[in-house]
Amino acid sequence: MASLFSTVPNRLKVLDPGAGTGTLSAAICQRVQRLRSPRRVEFHLFETDPAVIPFLRKNMEHCRSVLKTAGHSMLYTIHDEDFILTNPRGFRHPTLFDVDTQFDEFDAVIMNPPYFKIQKNSEYARMMERIVHGQPNIYALFMALAAEMLRSSGELVAITPRSFCSGLYFRGFRRWFFSHMSLQHIHLFESRKETFGGANVLQESIITQSVRSTKPTATITITTSFGGDLQQKPYSRQISTAMVIDNTSGNMVIRIPENPEDARIMELVEAWPKRFAQHGLRVSTGPVVMFRATEFLLDSAKGKNAVPLLSTHNVQPFETVWPIHKNGKPIAFKICTASLNRRLLIPTKNYVLLRRFSAKEERRRLTASCFLKANEPGPYVALENHLNYVYHAERELSENETYGLAALFNSALLDRYFRAISGNTQVNATELRTMNFPELETLAGIGRRIKKLQHFSMGKAEHIVLDELGVNGVLEQYLMELAL
Repeated sequence: MASLFSTVPNRLKVLDPGAGTGTLSAAICQRVQRLRSPRRVEFHLFETDPAVIPFLRKNMEHCRSVLKTAGHSMLYTIHDEDFILTNPRGFRHPTLFDVDTQFDEFDAVIMNPPYFKIQKNSEYARMMERIVHGQPNIYALFMALAAEMLRSSGELVAITPRSFCSGLYFRGFRRWFFSHMSLQHIHLFESRKETFGGANVLQESIITQSVRSTKPTATITITTSFGGDLQQKPYSRQISTAMVIDNTSGNMVIRIPENPEDARIMELVEAWPKRFAQHGLRVSTGPVVMFRATEFLLDSAKGKNAVPLLSTHNVQPFETVWPIHKNGKPIAFKICTASLNRRLLIPTKNYVLLRRFSAKEERRRLTASCFLKANEPGPYVALENHLNYVYHAERELSENETYGLAALFNSALLDRYFRAISGNTQVNATELRTMNFPELETLAGIGRRIKKLQHFSMGKAEHIVLDELGVNGVLEQYLMELAL
């Protein structure tokens, strides 16, 4: 992270919000130590944990001593106060009671901010109301405020979850941030578990380097490593900024292809003629939240008032498997006036069911099954809210269209595309709605061929998808290897 700063000027003023024990600031000191001409470095470090601050002070004293021996000078100030609440800046209208700690503009920000969701009525959300929508994460507020404190052409390097790259909760942040900052470099970690080994970090993390400027660069550097071990030079490539930062839907989505083949997949998918919703397709989230519907949950499907209750474990590639008895979980749902009035049941029709959650290490981010009316005798089905379901707004999907849509969702082609555009382990309905999709006639053709397979396999399904979509050559070979 320290190496990503383009220059180290003679006088360098650094901000480290959420400093912890000072590891990142120490890394900058190590870079300065190697320079021959003398540098003057000033650090401002924010940390609120009283148990950590003694270690932070000890480390910074050590850094100051080492830099002095190398011919440099260093000053530091530790602020044991909340970075957001003590620096309101320009993110909301000021009041008579604001206390704004005035800092001169910084040359550099290096940060590993805290990660936790904030409520929309929290003090943090009120302080940063211009960029808050829904329930974003505190780390985005740290990034925005730190960017606001940079001088023109100042640089920000941050390691954060990737979740800010897409989704409605971070849309206000992305719009503000990329109207003030020029994204220069992204580093991806192929393994979520290895990045912070042993720290139980569940988010997929990335490192970003941005410059305080309103003019975007022509290209963005993408580097990749397996985990946090960067001893060897990471794989690097240049990607068009227009491909990485997509504002065609007004959502300012950040897409990160991991290799040249993924970049070609993005171009292929985005050449399809219409977006998901323009085909008449709709996607909704299952309405059953278990802990809010306990009076309707059933352990048995016996009786005319019981219908299937489907969750993620029931959704397997192409096939909805029910019942599955797992860890004592309910398998059925009660039909009654109350459950109908609360709209907890959906009518039995042809649907494509999608799991909403996955881990990055899972072989596929997208898993879809066919739910067919012909196989279900009852008038309703209950879907738990860890599922999305796809349907047509004006009519029922045909069986061929249902199989074709499931085949596309289960394909390595769409899986690689979705990984490039989404930093979430959650499959958000918003992202699906804005994606481009082939014509429904093409999807029905895919479904028709899959239904005729005598011996089904994921490899055969992938071949049919690629064949119907006209994908061949190197890209076909890459995707077939992933499918197998």
